[in-house]
Amino acid sequence: MSFIPITRHTRRRIAAVIPVIAVVAASASACSTSSGGDSNGGTKDGKLSSIQFVNPLPNYPAWRKIGDCMKDAAKQRGVALKESGPTGSALDATTMVQQVQQAISNKVGAIITFPASDGFGPVLKQANSKGIVTGTLYATGPVAKSSDVNVGPDWGELGSTVIDAISKVPGKHVVGLVAQADTGLGKSWLDGVKAAAKKTDNVTISGEVYTGDDAAKALPQVNALLTAHPDITDIATHMGTTTPGAVAAIKAQKLKGKTFLVAGGHDNGGTEAIEDGTARLMLLQDVCSVGKDIANDVIDVSEGKKPTALTTKVVVVPKDEVKGYLDKGWS
Repeated sequence: MSFIPITRHTRRRIAAVIPVIAVVAASASACSTSSGGDSNGGTKDGKLSSIQFVNPLPNYPAWRKIGDCMKDAAKQRGVALKESGPTGSALDATTMVQQVQQAISNKVGAIITFPASDGFGPVLKQANSKGIVTGTLYATGPVAKSSDVNVGPDWGELGSTVIDAISKVPGKHVVGLVAQADTGLGKSWLDGVKAAAKKTDNVTISGEVYTGDDAAKALPQVNALLTAHPDITDIATHMGTTTPGAVAAIKAQKLKGKTFLVAGGHDNGGTEAIEDGTARLMLLQDVCSVGKDIANDVIDVSEGKKPTALTTKVVVVPKDEVKGYLDKGWS
């Protein structure tokens, strides 16, 4: 989501990484095609020679893997990829926008990033105006249309995938939702979850809270959710940052065995949660393919080719299926 100085509104827009966050039924869309980078640093002999990836959470395992796989794919195409990003454990929009602007100043050939708000659109347009190819991950709306390539989920479909998996577990389910916000990506996910629940005969939605994709807010927010709705049987989220707080809240409320988390990936306590029974479903994504695909697409665009129609593969699976996907490199 976009990188502008963090305001209260901006904090509420910062979301779901994926990959953080795991994603489902995602597709890439190509927007306007740019010429591919200034010859002073971005291209060499008419070909793209440099990519800057501004990683929103370089220290978060799923984003770390995306960056590594992106770099591998670029190397195979003979393109140098450099990475930057905030050094802390939370998204820092101010730092990210500064790093994107620095990449523009350095005349790199392409910039790839995860926009944190619609306000990031002007920065992407600035890059395009200077002939820099732009790629975004998990962008929506106007921001997605401001980049040459966007890889991101159908957030509504993601929500319905989670509900479908919950509904297949025998019994009645009362679901509490933990979203990044009630706007932007968070709202799209919430809308998908609610629409899917209405189509089932055993799933109802009882309440929702928002964390801004801030791990520190997960415990108090999930505690508040469970206090207000003690009948909740399942907690669904689109953010991996929710896991530690949700697990702690379930245990603090003495609801283990009665309330179950849908873990957002195996990192950040997801594996431990499904092993000890606090979670009984896990959302997993082929994050390495996300990194490889976006790198290849921005390189293709720089060469005047159309980007490939991409699908980010995501599944929601029970404990006995998790290891098989982890062995394949899913996260």
